[in-house]
Amino acid sequence: MRTVLLAAAFALAAIPAAGEARVWTVGRGNTDFPLIAPAIAHAEDGDEIRVGPGVYREDLVIAKRLSLVGEGRPVLFGTGRGTVIDVRADDCVVRDLIIDGTGLGGGNQMDAAVRLTSNNNVVSGNVMRRVFYGVVIAGGSSNLVADNTIEGLLDQPFGRRGDGIYLYQAANNQILRNRVVGQRDAIFLQYAPHGLVEDNVVEQSRYGLHDMFSDDTIVRGNVFRTSLVGANVMNSKRLTLERNDFAHNRGITAVGLTLKDCDASLVLHNRFSANARGLQLDGSSANRFAGNRFAQNDVAVRLLASAERNTFSTNEFTQNWSDVVESGRDSTNEWSHAGVGNRWSRYRGFDFDGDGVGESAHALLRPFERIEAANDLARLFLQSPAAGALDLAARAVADARGPSSDRHPLAPRAGGLVGWAAAAAVLLVFPVAQRLRRKVTT
Repeated sequence: MRTVLLAAAFALAAIPAAGEARVWTVGRGNTDFPLIAPAIAHAEDGDEIRVGPGVYREDLVIAKRLSLVGEGRPVLFGTGRGTVIDVRADDCVVRDLIIDGTGLGGGNQMDAAVRLTSNNNVVSGNVMRRVFYGVVIAGGSSNLVADNTIEGLLDQPFGRRGDGIYLYQAANNQILRNRVVGQRDAIFLQYAPHGLVEDNVVEQSRYGLHDMFSDDTIVRGNVFRTSLVGANVMNSKRLTLERNDFAHNRGITAVGLTLKDCDASLVLHNRFSANARGLQLDGSSANRFAGNRFAQNDVAVRLLASAERNTFSTNEFTQNWSDVVESGRDSTNEWSHAGVGNRWSRYRGFDFDGDGVGESAHALLRPFERIEAANDLARLFLQSPAAGALDLAARAVADARGPSSDRHPLAPRAGGLVGWAAAAAVLLVFPVAQRLRRKVTT
């Protein structure tokens, strides 16, 4: 009798208590289910489904609070007729899966590897390849999309590709440490305020980041390279863009970062290198640009006439074909803040008192840059001997204190002894030149 009671007690202990989460296994061999969809149908809120190695061809709908976790990198092929994993419940997890193939947007649908229409979900550690859209968040908030690799339809023109990570009417979401390649817009935020886009790497897309009507977004520590536009940010306020790398975004209309109708934002400590245009401002006002480095761009900064009351200070401009191209007259943009300007590799002034700020202003616009503002074709002649001669002549007579000038340029980094040596040479040569001039006139 005692043996029977002990056996019954062990059997009862093996049955999960009501409301206790359970782990279900999927795959070959000794598992609970051979396919994923039956496991989802059988599971209860809070359960975890572990998908073992293998290939599964299914489209899934998750309408319960579940965790779907891959073990051994299982491959989930979509049926090609829509979204592969449609998450409709809150607090779900989709992790460590390879998702291969989606629908191709027939009927103007956003066929995605993972689609979220709910809140507080985690999509992490997945590989999504040959997908129309990677992750779509439509109306969901406080979701985390992290550490995924997303590869688009590289054999299709941009017009036939979807977006890597697309947010629509979705606030307070975090997009972290993803790698996105070959999408139309790699990361697209539309009506998605208070988001965080951090430490992502984006390549070979039309727009690396496309941001519209998404106020108070933080874009930090990302790499946007080899695309037509690194980041195209529109109709947004109070943005923070810091420590991003905009590199090798090339093409006739290519730009590293463009701000259109964006106000009161901070653009800090970013790197703009080898872009057709590093930074372009259109209809954007009261933004601050500080600590950025512009190197080896065709044009470092292009300001359209509608860009007003922006402030540039402590930025570095080196080895660009053109540092600044500015349209219109009577610019209201400021090139120094609190008596501190920017560092220019073309600056030819001196820092006599050693305070790190040049004694004379630095004119921003050379003759061909003024011409180019009204006619882009002038750039074809920028490196010509005629352009060089015109620049030399203009420097001899130009007043560097006009509205398009940095009144407090930072001294060249090679300053110190070199700067003092140059200043001493000027002081020594000047009296000799004066005596020679008097002798010739007499």
